[in-house]
Amino acid sequence: MNFDIENLSANQKLQRAYILINSSDDYSFIRQGLRALVRLSENLEYASSCDVWDLLENARIRPNNPRSMGLVFKLAHKNGLIQRTDNYRPSRRTQANQRPVRIWRFIK
Repeated sequence: MNFDIENLSANQKLQRAYILINSSDDYSFIRQGLRALVRLSENLEYASSCDVWDLLENARIRPNNPRSMGLVFKLAHKNGLIQRTDNYRPSRRTQANQRPVRIWRFIK
């Protein structure tokens, strides 16, 4: 599969994401990421991808492609589990070099 997405429309990018999900390449990671978000929603009002990474890495669940975390949040948002906020904080993950990550609010 061609992973170049620079010249694709937003709809084409979303279709490509769903193709990746359905290809089973990272299906298990995405499923576990969604489960982690549900678990976090039981105790937290807000979360970031760092919170999900922490849970998954503690369980030794790793993606084939780290970009799959974006799909976890896109699916959670589209399914009404989380809502985007305008807040960001520096990532706690060393791989991310403290880049800003979005804070999401759980919908209860």
